[in-house]
Amino acid sequence: MTGAALSAASGVSPLWYATRATGVVALLLLTATVILGIAGTARFTAPGLPRVVTAGLHRNISLLVLGLLTVHVLTTVLDTFTHIGLVSVIIPFTSDYRGFWLGLGTVAFDLLLAVAVTSLLRDRLSYRTWHAVHLGSYACWPIALWHGLGTGTDSKLSWLLLLDVLCVAAVVAAAAWRLSLAQPGAGRTAAIATTVLVPLGTAAFAFLGPLQPGWAQRAGTPVALLGSAATGNSAATATPASASGSGSGSGSSPSTAAFTGRVRRSTGPGGGEVTITVDSRTSGTPQRALTIVLRGTPDGAGIAMSSGTVRLSSVGQGAVEQGPVTALDGPRLAAILRGSGGSEQQADVTLVISGARASGQLTLRTAGGE
Repeated sequence: MTGAALSAASGVSPLWYATRATGVVALLLLTATVILGIAGTARFTAPGLPRVVTAGLHRNISLLVLGLLTVHVLTTVLDTFTHIGLVSVIIPFTSDYRGFWLGLGTVAFDLLLAVAVTSLLRDRLSYRTWHAVHLGSYACWPIALWHGLGTGTDSKLSWLLLLDVLCVAAVVAAAAWRLSLAQPGAGRTAAIATTVLVPLGTAAFAFLGPLQPGWAQRAGTPVALLGSAATGNSAATATPASASGSGSGSGSSPSTAAFTGRVRRSTGPGGGEVTITVDSRTSGTPQRALTIVLRGTPDGAGIAMSSGTVRLSSVGQGAVEQGPVTALDGPRLAAILRGSGGSEQQADVTLVISGARASGQLTLRTAGGE
């Protein structure tokens, strides 16, 4: 199972949070840089703001982006969640972890480095050479956007998707304004086509890729990080990402409900073990209390799970169903819940944990049904 729940129990590395934060802020500032660059090509001036000021702002934000990306890269390399070597930071598509999507980030970083170096050497380079390299900053923006969507662990979060949409809308609006001032010709036509195709292609990729179940595996996450085992004597390694998917059991008349709740962490029960408990309630009617307990030993950024239980009860009533977690298969978490009357239900859980809060989806079906 890809388990944010379990990683929260052992304490996600601060480096992981730093990597995510610097990546998001860098994308926002890179968007501002692209917009300022587009405005600069039209010699745009704001009232009371000389072009030398906007040019300086463009340059300084670009340097800030490069600084943030340097921190982003260093925290990625130092984080023990997965091994990403220094070679993969410079040479794209050489990492075993989400190689293509991580490689896009390397390409974007290399392009920004080239722009920074040639800008420092501008007095020693011809304008044509400098300008050709500087145009790479425009290619850097969509590449960085796709890198974040493809390899980021938070791609499905609504607030992050909203930021991506706002960044795309801002750049498209700036490009459309600039193109409205350009003279007709082949170059303008090609630029218009690019302005239309890039957001459409990005939206199609997001809907068909990161927003679909099982993206972590399809993106190239190594099997060892996804984890695959049944509970009991086996152990499954959990990593910082979202748990999602359905269980392997079949059943009739499945019912689905969303849930939200809180996360608690404690030590034990065995020596060196930790326990994470999710106390939540489902939405809709009837409202139910859902408790998920997972136990294991710390293992890098996650824990190696040794056992787990799921408990479901109707709010305000005495009926209780509970049972062990029966399967961990990639992103799947499944359990068999047994009631006092001998009834059995298959529970499939989608679980997402962010800090001390939990949310997700619970699907129930009669165990052994057709």
